[in-house]
Amino acid sequence: MPKLHQFVVGATLAVACGWLLRVTTPGEPWVNASYDYLFRFGARPVTNEVALVLMDNEAFDHFHQQRGQAWDRGIHARLLNKLADDGAALVVIDSLFDHLRDAPGDQALADAMRRQRHMVLIASQAQVTSPEMAGAEPVMPADLFLKAAGTNWGVAWLDPDYDSIVRRHWPFPSPAGPFPSLPWAAAQLLGARLSDTPEERWLRYYGPNGDWTRMSYQFALGQPKDYFHDKIVFIGTEPPTSLFEGLQDQYKTPYWRWTDEATGGVEITLASFLNLMNGDWLRRPPAWMEFLILTITGILLGGLCRMKLLTAGILAAVMAIGISIIAIVMSYFTNFWFPWLIVAGGQIPVAFAWAVAVKIRVPGISADVAERLPKTPGYKLFKPPIGQGAYGKVWLARANGEWKALKAVYLKKFEGHTAPYDREFNGISRYRPISDQHPALLRVDFVSEKLDGYFYYAMELADSIEPDWQRAPQKYQPHDLAGERKRWPNGRVPLPECARIGIALTDALEFLHQQGLTHRDIKPQNVIFVDGRPKLADPGLVADIRPLDDIKTFIGTPGYMPPPPELPGTAAADIYALGVLLYVISTGRGATAFPEIATTLVNPEFAADFFQLNAIILKACQPNPADRYASAAEMRQALMKLVTA
Repeated sequence: MPKLHQFVVGATLAVACGWLLRVTTPGEPWVNASYDYLFRFGARPVTNEVALVLMDNEAFDHFHQQRGQAWDRGIHARLLNKLADDGAALVVIDSLFDHLRDAPGDQALADAMRRQRHMVLIASQAQVTSPEMAGAEPVMPADLFLKAAGTNWGVAWLDPDYDSIVRRHWPFPSPAGPFPSLPWAAAQLLGARLSDTPEERWLRYYGPNGDWTRMSYQFALGQPKDYFHDKIVFIGTEPPTSLFEGLQDQYKTPYWRWTDEATGGVEITLASFLNLMNGDWLRRPPAWMEFLILTITGILLGGLCRMKLLTAGILAAVMAIGISIIAIVMSYFTNFWFPWLIVAGGQIPVAFAWAVAVKIRVPGISADVAERLPKTPGYKLFKPPIGQGAYGKVWLARANGEWKALKAVYLKKFEGHTAPYDREFNGISRYRPISDQHPALLRVDFVSEKLDGYFYYAMELADSIEPDWQRAPQKYQPHDLAGERKRWPNGRVPLPECARIGIALTDALEFLHQQGLTHRDIKPQNVIFVDGRPKLADPGLVADIRPLDDIKTFIGTPGYMPPPPELPGTAAADIYALGVLLYVISTGRGATAFPEIATTLVNPEFAADFFQLNAIILKACQPNPADRYASAAEMRQALMKLVTA
């Protein structure tokens, strides 16, 4: 193909990729991720004096209130009187007072509202459908409270995207009704200069926990005199769990992508209010400008196929990093953001892939070798694959009347680099002879030779979540520790079961280390159950224990890898990962939340056992490897003491 034609094809592919991701439904995740990951690298500080008072689990317990029931209004009156005495600048309470309950309590609450310098109440939004019209109308606070608050009200309404993440907010008017939102009413009351022209606004978030003071309700009542002087105070409910369960007033924010923690609506409302007060809203460029940018970048990227492959790869990486940095910095210092992942994660890889296709073809590998069923004499494979990783696919297989798991590892997945492909083959070949010598190691029954661009190995099969799957093999779902967490409330495996799993895995890990091998990727997804027994799986990552200066590859899962500058791939790193695994399954929190432990996680009945287990976890995860358990066997002894205590 002439070079000019190669350039034209490459540019056309890159431009088409950008346009399709910009306008089609499959491209929405790219656009949304571009917005979400703007906040992965920091957020603007908040200069306003803001306090968030939460009706959280501790507050519910302290005041003996019940979830799902309205709070005692006398408690609200106490706090509002405290705020009035201190001289709070603004009070926004994210609780709907739409009806009267008892005259003395209602009057006390109304009197406390009347004392505020500025007070805003919420109204909810109800759909209205009739033969003449369809729309919405607000459910207003009771007149007694509305008059006490100076008729200051706004609709508490959030609009999550299809993936339940709140990214946009239409402060006034909202798409569902011509009413001011709660943050709009509050900002307007404090004199913010606002425009009534409807426009699409994107929220600017201020950190996973917000850049403001957060406190439980009871602690707010105990603050010293004048603590809230001239402060903006928001009062609202925190959901009972940070795990996203679709509860009332529980939402995802962009931070959910890497923390796995949802948040209450009041915190998003507070961020929206600060956006209005400080002019922090994010906006996207006009559509024509985005199409122009994608066209220009696509044409420029078409030139990658004219370069040497190494040069093209380096330039593609530099461009992806550069565009990402420019987009993130632009969003921080200006009020505009651009769906940069369409370029960095879409157009650039497509253009570079075309450059690779033009320049090279890996010898001995047909183009579809990684897509078709591998040739596995003696094993019948069932579609579709039951698992897929970076280097291969796992199939449900049957041989001699027995069910197996069969993994095919493809050279093509290593981008033609034979060294890591050979290490994968040598590692599994070294592991197979010892795999049946410990009950908590996944047994490998067969490893093939290197074939036409791939090799495969057969393993014992994990238990299935679905019963009677043998009649319909496509229903098979492996029972792993990640799935086991979902069986328990809030994702917390009971402490005795955590200890049982920990003892089995430390024993297996000690055996593995004694054979001169490390696992390198211990996490819940890589622990499966066979006949109810936990076993270390994914043996393809098992490798020889090597000196630190001989470790060249960084393999592992973020959150489970020890903090830098420590290198992964050591016995000490395996112990660290196992400690994080125990933290995750015992607390129900994500690995990135380590070592945080909320007091609400501790069941008083089992507090002693919980803290003993937590002490084991903390020792296993010490930042300095020398301060950890000297071996997996030592960690196992600590867990055994917990069980027998």
